[in-house]
Amino acid sequence: MAEDAAAAAVARPLSEAEQRQIRVLKAVVIGLGVLIVAGLVALLTAVVLRGGGGSRALPAEEAMHVVLPEGAVVEEMRVSGNTLALRVRLADGGREIIIIDARKGRVVRRIRIGPRD
Repeated sequence: MAEDAAAAAVARPLSEAEQRQIRVLKAVVIGLGVLIVAGLVALLTAVVLRGGGGSRALPAEEAMHVVLPEGAVVEEMRVSGNTLALRVRLADGGREIIIIDARKGRVVRRIRIGPRD
């Protein structure tokens, strides 16, 4: 008997109110689908735009060369943002800190540590 009721419900024509509800539901489903696609496009665009904005290394032809005094040895390197600091032990036993701007590829400052010469 339940099968007869289901078959009768399928076979009968839809009322005007039911047809209006179906149109509204179709519009909602299509609208949500468009929102999902637009959201994915916005997300992918943000990922691509931000992905290219990271720091980049200097190309080989622009690679920086830091000249150390004869016999000097780099004891430590530290990076903070775009600044590189080298702590160097000199051949005479003194110490020096070399501050480098990594973005511009140049030495900003050399700081000698120890007694004056």
